[in-house]
Amino acid sequence: MMRRWLVLAAVALLTAPGAARADVRIGLSDQHSSALVDTRVAWLGISTARVVTPWDAALDPSPELDAWLQTARAMGFDALVSFAHRRREDCRSGPCRLPSASELREAFRAFRARWPWVETFGAWNEGNHASQPTAADPGGAARLYETLAATCPDCRILAAELLDTPGMFTWLRRFQAALHSTPALWGLHNYGDVTRARTATMTEALLAQVEGRLWITETGGIVRHVDGDGRLRWPYDEERARASVVRSLELADRHAGRIERLYVYQWQAAAHEPWDSGLIRPDGSARPSFDALAAWLRPAAGPPPDPFRPAAPRPGAAAAARVLRRPFLTARGAIRVRVYCPAAAPLPCRLRLRVQTKPAHGRGRRTVGTDVTVLPRRASTTLSVRLPARRRQLIRRGRTTELLAEVRAPTWRKRFVVDCRR
Repeated sequence: MMRRWLVLAAVALLTAPGAARADVRIGLSDQHSSALVDTRVAWLGISTARVVTPWDAALDPSPELDAWLQTARAMGFDALVSFAHRRREDCRSGPCRLPSASELREAFRAFRARWPWVETFGAWNEGNHASQPTAADPGGAARLYETLAATCPDCRILAAELLDTPGMFTWLRRFQAALHSTPALWGLHNYGDVTRARTATMTEALLAQVEGRLWITETGGIVRHVDGDGRLRWPYDEERARASVVRSLELADRHAGRIERLYVYQWQAAAHEPWDSGLIRPDGSARPSFDALAAWLRPAAGPPPDPFRPAAPRPGAAAAARVLRRPFLTARGAIRVRVYCPAAAPLPCRLRLRVQTKPAHGRGRRTVGTDVTVLPRRASTTLSVRLPARRRQLIRRGRTTELLAEVRAPTWRKRFVVDCRR
């Protein structure tokens, strides 16, 4: 491992360009708050992160978004929030509904009231994509951008976040024609440029088309992609992904005077996800694309910290989290436990609940659990696991009398026996 990093460091020093590299700020685009507390993200020096959320997220309860934003704030990230369709809409099966200006204004004011520390926004994610309600209505997209800009004059608003696909410039010209002002900030997702290694890039063509600054709000290396019809568009290839990451960095570096930020998507994908451009494999190990980014950001810095080795708690501090109420079984067949992250915790708490059934007779143990929950300091939450239908039936029939619940944190785990008898 050490030899591998010495070689990477030497290559980075030999190929490093001048000081312009530092002018492009590198960020992370990822939907999971757990990525923000990975020790390797801090080691890379990444301090800005992006998330995509429904435009009405503040009006419709969104615990996942709240956890992401609270974690970003606790970890000191400058958050970029890009708006998109409502949570229960599926744009793949048909166009989603575009909010009116008054609807977006109400939702945006509610967002600013709930999360006032967020000041950077994308008006609509990939507005020119065929699945989006803005695709056939660039004028409507322009109206939404100007609504956000007028509602929060002190915020930084990306006028449009475009995807580098055919028809992008036709859509852009209609968008610009509908504007009443000249935006100072634009966004682009240039997967096509960096994956297909275009010599005449749409990134450079866009810079010639618009005034102001450009942020690459999504880019990276596609490891594998299966489209909505189940067709394998990009087979698994970590080397292609590595080369794409390098191209994205080099392209931004060549235009550092106009391109201010570049957000790499994504940190880690699950093994079953149809889109995987993760810098980290599903098992937690680093891919070559991570090595390329590390060599760019931290040449000759040595190997990154071990993410599988939990950090030791600070001297005198108690466990990073504690259980407020022991696990119990609800009438609807869910195991719940109340947990708390104290102010003395060195970082936001990472917690998980796992439940193992224990039948009264015979075999058939089964384990179910939650994803990792990232809890800010001085905050509490309830972790909940709904038992499988078969297990709920066995409990009602008295054939499962006990469950074993385990609350896990990076530095400790606690086990509880939950009595299922009524």
